[in-house]
Amino acid sequence: HSDLRYATALASGIPACDVALDRGYISAPLRAAFAAEGCTVHTPPKRGMVDPPAWDPVLYARRHRVENLFSRLKDFARITLRRDKTRRSWMGFAHLAATMINLRTTEFGHRP
Repeated sequence: HSDLRYATALASGIPACDVALDRGYISAPLRAAFAAEGCTVHTPPKRGMVDPPAWDPVLYARRHRVENLFSRLKDFARITLRRDKTRRSWMGFAHLAATMINLRTTEFGHRP
């Protein structure tokens, strides 16, 4: 099944004013649901759309950084496979992994 049918339920109640989604989530009902919540959707239009909605390419490009972070987190098998028995220990390791990623990024990305 497509993730699209669950997108509205997953996003409800999350405070946001801008949303950057993949092209697969450009459906009119989903846009209307986000508009009802007061959000602006920034998704590139599909090729051949008759009336493409406006979107901010700069904001959409920032979405790539978030996707990269999740990709790096998935490199830790303990997070991907949910090997911890409790939510607290899993979240603790997720924070540790995020810290390790941040330190690596800072170490190699910093130029004096």
